[in-house]
Amino acid sequence: MLIDPFTVIAQIVNFAILAIVLKYVLYDRVIAAMDRREASIAERLGEAERREATAQDEAEQLRQEREALDRRRQELLEEARSAAAVHHDELTERARAEVDAERTRWERGLRAEQREFRADLQRHTVDEVVQLSRQALSDLARVDLERAVIDRALEHLASHRDEREDIFVADDRNQFLTVRTAFEVSDTERRDITGRLREMGLDADRRVRFERDPELVLGVEFRGDGTAVSWNAADYLAQLSARLDELAAGLDRRGPDDRGE
Repeated sequence: MLIDPFTVIAQIVNFAILAIVLKYVLYDRVIAAMDRREASIAERLGEAERREATAQDEAEQLRQEREALDRRRQELLEEARSAAAVHHDELTERARAEVDAERTRWERGLRAEQREFRADLQRHTVDEVVQLSRQALSDLARVDLERAVIDRALEHLASHRDEREDIFVADDRNQFLTVRTAFEVSDTERRDITGRLREMGLDADRRVRFERDPELVLGVEFRGDGTAVSWNAADYLAQLSARLDELAAGLDRRGPDDRGE
């Protein structure tokens, strides 16, 4: 096969021209387009990475905020539990204090009622004893009970010198010797009492004043210069009342089984 040198040279020249044309006309444009495409892809990848990093930062921030919220919620729950416990304790203590106060008031009222009952019982008992004693003495011995009380009080005063001197001493503020009785004293008895007091040493210029005090029940009180000497049948009843109180206290200390309940 014969090779034509001219044809070969012509083809080489044509290839070179084609390569030059392709380089400057097509290749550079393709390369430039590829570079722009690569740059665009790289920019998009960078933007995607930046967005991913931002998303991760936001996710981390959200996680931290969620953890902070969880911690705060737990703290609030603990505070609520503590506050509820404190409030419960306060309410319990307040209720206990109110119950104790109510029980104290009830016990105080009960004691007051007991004292009032005992006082009423004592007064009624004394009144009954006085009436029965007066009736008994009147029926059996024909002795005036009130007169006997006065005589007994004067005998007591006459036999106690120290007490008598205490009430017989007068000062500038008090020129009276007061005789208090639970019953009304007649004029005759007043003169007799005054005379017997003079016999015991009461100064002639010392006036005797009579007063009535039902609280004495059955007794006489001599009062002067802030001191007093008395004889009262209630003293005996006070001993009886004390004995009754001891008996009642003994019954209170006994249980229901001991009392047969």
